Amino acid sequence: MDHESDYEPTVEYWVLAFFKSHSKNRAYYRQFMAAGFYEAFDTVMTFSEKTSCQILWYKEKRKCDSKFTKLGIPLLESFCTFCNKEFNNIEPIKCNYEKNDFSCKSEFCSLDCKQEHFYFKHIR
Repeated sequence: MDHESDYEPTVEYWVLAFFKSHSKNRAYYRQFMAAGFYEAFDTVMTFSEKTSCQILWYKEKRKCDSKFTKLGIPLLESFCTFCNKEFNNIEPIKCNYEKNDFSCKSEFCSLDCKQEHFYFKHIR
């Protein structure tokens, strides 16, 4: 028997728009996975408390404008490939190494980590 109390929301991507506390002239976007509105709300509020960012809006990615479905939006919580530090309120710095059919997908929290990765992974 199917009861409404047995309903489990599906896990899906959500998009978050926010301002950094020191810069209110540029909106940043992140995506994250959540099962329903209340889980998404908890994720967004936790992010806001940890980073002191001002939340503009958040909603299911499928309900967003088509530009959000085509954009490569960074994840809400990323980990630096080199130092393994969690970062979420800065834009990830991507490795630009390409050779033959290989393209490195690493992301970094700083240019220092990118340079160290490049030296140890792609040069040495």
